[in-house]
Amino acid sequence: MKNFLASLQLQKDNPTLLLAQFQALSSQIPILYVLLIINALAVAITHLKSAPLWLSLYIPVTLSVVCVFRLCWWEIRGKEDVTAERAYRLMKITISGAAILAVAFGSWAIALYQYGDASQQGQIAYFLVVTGISCIFCLMHLPIAAALTTVITFSAMVATFMFSGNPVFVATAVSGLFLILPFLRVINSYFQNFVGLVQLTEELKQKQAEAEELNLVNSRNALHDQLTGLANRRSFFLSLEKRLQKDPSTPPVLGILDLDGFKPVNDVFGHAAGDLVLKETARRFVALVGDEGIVSRLGGDEFGIIFPCSMTRQAIADLGQALCAAVRDPYEIPDGSVRVFGSCGIVYPDIGEYTAEDLYEKADFALYQVKSKRSSGVEFFSAEHEKILTQRHLIELELQANDFAQELKLDYQPIVELRSGRVVAYEALARWDSARFGRISPEAFIPAAERTAVIGRMTRILFAKALEALAIIPRHLRLSFNLSARDICDHETSMALLAMITRSGIDPRRIEFEITETALLSDFDTADQVITMLRAAGISIALDDFGTGYSSLSHIHRLGFDKLKIDKSFVMNFDRDARCMNITRSVANLCQNLGIASVAEGVESEEIAEGLKAMGVRLAQGYHFSRPLPLELAIDYAARCEAAASARNSLSA
Repeated sequence: MKNFLASLQLQKDNPTLLLAQFQALSSQIPILYVLLIINALAVAITHLKSAPLWLSLYIPVTLSVVCVFRLCWWEIRGKEDVTAERAYRLMKITISGAAILAVAFGSWAIALYQYGDASQQGQIAYFLVVTGISCIFCLMHLPIAAALTTVITFSAMVATFMFSGNPVFVATAVSGLFLILPFLRVINSYFQNFVGLVQLTEELKQKQAEAEELNLVNSRNALHDQLTGLANRRSFFLSLEKRLQKDPSTPPVLGILDLDGFKPVNDVFGHAAGDLVLKETARRFVALVGDEGIVSRLGGDEFGIIFPCSMTRQAIADLGQALCAAVRDPYEIPDGSVRVFGSCGIVYPDIGEYTAEDLYEKADFALYQVKSKRSSGVEFFSAEHEKILTQRHLIELELQANDFAQELKLDYQPIVELRSGRVVAYEALARWDSARFGRISPEAFIPAAERTAVIGRMTRILFAKALEALAIIPRHLRLSFNLSARDICDHETSMALLAMITRSGIDPRRIEFEITETALLSDFDTADQVITMLRAAGISIALDDFGTGYSSLSHIHRLGFDKLKIDKSFVMNFDRDARCMNITRSVANLCQNLGIASVAEGVESEEIAEGLKAMGVRLAQGYHFSRPLPLELAIDYAARCEAAASARNSLSA
């Protein structure tokens, strides 16, 4: 019984349940008072002539007035939002009020029972039973009040009718006595179901809130970079499109900025250090751009800037320089500090119609122009860039639309041994004489072929021509062939090249593939696998343009290159820049220590050739010796060099 009563008590530590109870009662209790008033006044009217006035009129009217006041209070206050604490206090008052009213109406009914005939006494029984049960059901959400009303009402009925002497009323009293316990069980069962429903509703609300929070997080993740907290690529383009739609005739100013030298930070210090650099870069950029502009991380170490609309061209140029300068400040990482550099391409569009992709492409092209100059800084997209970009699009269309196989050919630049003056190899250089555009530079069509994914086909076409040339070239001469970054990271292309060598019958040892440092950086592990496979077949591998990228000595050691080609930017300034001379000497010494050959590109004078020879550089190529030549002329040139070398040997003998 004690546990039963405890289960019916108000749960002060459950504010959700308290508020649910109060809300349910606020709609049920007014009905309770209406029932009491109607039924009490009905009993009073039928007893006006048979009972004293104070009992038949004054008491029921007084009780009804009290009920009217409580009815009005619940109609007004019960609809207000209340706190759990206030709901607890009001329901405690309601419990007391229910007990008092049950006693008051029960006592009044018992007192009135002795007056009147059998019909009037039956009405009293009806009032106690039916009205009591109705009130109990109205109080179900407040079980302790319903239980008190049950006990008081049925006790009053039993006490009145049990000793009435009327067999019908005695039977009614006995029935009422046995109904008390079932009613209490019904009250408890109903309330427990109500508690379960409240809990279930609360759980559903909590799950809905969690789902909404998850949707909010997913939505935020869909538009924000998780590492830096900046807007991501998708958000960046959405912002661009929104601004273009808002004012199509005044497109926003867009900048693309990336970090030069960021990959070595990841390679040397790990991705955790790289993440610190990216987060700090984001913080610096946001501080400089401010709230009016938008800073986004587009991916990797590339950031997008939508500049504030109010800025002038000069102010944007100054801000671009400031962004690049901010990147040059040291970054603190657990192992010390690192430095990187920034390059920025900006499109300041004229009034006109643009798409978000147009603006991005122009800014990205301006960035490419900065990086192609191997210098950090800011570059605006210009009319000259527009001309180049248009040409690039035309070349890409030409590559995709036409069969260019008949228009491709190779020229051959001799590679000379500095000490003997003999030609030892040729570098095969791609040429494209387009029927539509004339001669197209390799610097234009090779990147275009990579962008349009036709580079693999182009490589196979050119390599087939190289193998045909090798069948004609004297057997003691080798041929060097350039592979793009896509080629060296593509197992399918490398396997196709090996199959072509096998079918041609050419000795693989006469072939040398040149790859750039960019190829290593794009996918080192795949490049490593492909290079290992090619070297196992007997093919030599040379690292082209050494010194202009970010490949580490560990890469050179691990990949086992047969040659390092010293970039022409160092060789051409060899006799005018002490730093270029020192870099060239360092590379030559490195090759000697590793036991591999060094090849100098861009040799344009006798003085440079002699200086390189004195440093220990073994091989060289450049205009001082010969420009790239058609195959027949290249073979003739090698023959003349061989004859001259033999003549010198005869004289010295």
